[in-house]
Amino acid sequence: MLKKLIHHKKILVICISMLCAIAIFLSILFIPKAIKSATKPEGIFVPIIMYHSVCSDTDMLCDYVISPTELENDLKYLKENNYNTIFVKDLINFVHGGGSLPPNPIILTFDDGFYNNLSNALPILEKYDCKATISIVGSYTEKSDQSTDNSQRYSYVTSEQVMQLHNSGIIELGNHSFDMHNLDTRRGAGVMKNESYEEYRNALINDITKNQEYLSENCNIVPAIYTYPYGIVSDPSKRIVKACGFLASLGVEEKPNYISSDPDCLYQLYRYNRPHGTSTEKFMEKALKG
Repeated sequence: MLKKLIHHKKILVICISMLCAIAIFLSILFIPKAIKSATKPEGIFVPIIMYHSVCSDTDMLCDYVISPTELENDLKYLKENNYNTIFVKDLINFVHGGGSLPPNPIILTFDDGFYNNLSNALPILEKYDCKATISIVGSYTEKSDQSTDNSQRYSYVTSEQVMQLHNSGIIELGNHSFDMHNLDTRRGAGVMKNESYEEYRNALINDITKNQEYLSENCNIVPAIYTYPYGIVSDPSKRIVKACGFLASLGVEEKPNYISSDPDCLYQLYRYNRPHGTSTEKFMEKALKG
């Protein structure tokens, strides 16, 4: 009787061990997938690349200045891998219910309004039939209007050249502030030390409005996109930018974007800065990873 009891206990232990092993196997097989599914961001993955200056002078190349060859390699890579460039306004139309997005959408942006965006970048964009968003600093363009210098090293587009970019059909324009693109007393569009909310609100609204009016009067363009200078965002600025009528804004954090039906997903859109000296393949591996 004792032997029979011990035998039954051994069988019970073996059965329990087998059940535990099966449970562990099933947890390994299925639970991570469930967790992955539960935490996967909702929406359409839309990577955004941030360019600045495109200059052929090798002594100018740095984290914010790339060569025309590097830009061409990027666009060629995107075409070969079936990516479709879109405007930010296409995201706006999609979110607000009036449009659709193509397969593998991607947005190319250029900040500051360098003259070389017209002289060097635009012909390459046209060659590969790629769209781009260029954000203009009004005070830079105003100064260029008073000059006849067109240097690929340091010049910015004039009002006439802004219209030339717009009339190409593959460029949309954004508001990059009128005169807040600096890191002096005020850092970008940030709040200054000891500045009241009312003072800050008036300063930001006045700057935004001045650039909107300048671009409207001189270029016949009213941007729906606000691009934060240096990507410096504050809680008040988020509310003010929306109150000024912008339907999207661009930041500088290097993260993937997932576009859903929620209009809030259009603000502080993430972007990957394209530096000089990194191969197209290596850069795209980071920027296109959802």
